[in-house]
Amino acid sequence: MTPLEALGADQRWRELARSQAGQLGRVVQVDRGECEVVTDEGQIRVSSDSQRAQADVAPVTGDWVTIGPGPDGNLAVEQVLERRTLVVRRDPAEHARAQTLVANADVVGVVHGLDRRINPAQLERFCVVGWQSGAAVAVILAKADLRRHPERDADKAAVLAPGATVVITAALRGEGLDDLTALLEGGRTLALLGPSGVGKSTLINALVGDEVQATQEVRAGDARGRHTTIARRLISLPSGGAIVDTPGIRAVGPWDAWEGLAAAYAEIDALDQDCRFAEDCWHQGEPGCAVAGNVDPGRLRRYLELAEELADQDLDRARRRRK
Repeated sequence: MTPLEALGADQRWRELARSQAGQLGRVVQVDRGECEVVTDEGQIRVSSDSQRAQADVAPVTGDWVTIGPGPDGNLAVEQVLERRTLVVRRDPAEHARAQTLVANADVVGVVHGLDRRINPAQLERFCVVGWQSGAAVAVILAKADLRRHPERDADKAAVLAPGATVVITAALRGEGLDDLTALLEGGRTLALLGPSGVGKSTLINALVGDEVQATQEVRAGDARGRHTTIARRLISLPSGGAIVDTPGIRAVGPWDAWEGLAAAYAEIDALDQDCRFAEDCWHQGEPGCAVAGNVDPGRLRRYLELAEELADQDLDRARRRRK
């Protein structure tokens, strides 16, 4: 198995690269003006800012790209190949702009540490982003050895994340690692999302069998961690497949995520189709509403808050286009 095959290189990616007359590679990490890229021959460092690189699409971690000589004679990214999935959030530094996190993930793993109680609003927001990407979603409950009845948390997560796979792990004990490995069969890529300190890097170290990612102790008072991971990085696993570690995200903002919202709140979306005012009902007690009174009030409130947030984004983008 070549390094690229271990990362999921299939016939479709190779045919795309041949159609562009370039050498196939996959982006491991993006730095300013340069990328670390894996090819069939191994890992190399290439320029990513040449005049003919990427058209108007900048490479991100997980991208499949073609490599060729740049204007200065050194290797450079020539083309970012069409992405199959894309994890995007609202840029926290900008009011109305998308920030791309990871490309071509097969599964988005929403990681929650069981050294703290599940935050429904936070978990659901991450799931909206995950489903919007086009990938499958898994909720990974880490640090299960710190919880007396982790299966109860798994039941709660299953209700908050319908359709997602729920995995209980205790990385330091090696528990649940087989379930995570199963998500990566066939050279698939798992992108981990979650706040700092939930155990993402510890899970990766356990799966790799080596200290490839730095870890730190969380704060005792509220179990919050510091930003140990500072860059999004794709890490190959000995058994095949790859994991993308990402810096901690405390508050994730969905971006243009109506499909992700519908998937994350599947039971509300199903009832919405039967609502008497399906086109413009806000499910707050209107006569004939099929949703209000038939779902958990807290979950409905969070759904409506996210829907209003997305609607405001739509209006803001429309105003900017008119200007």
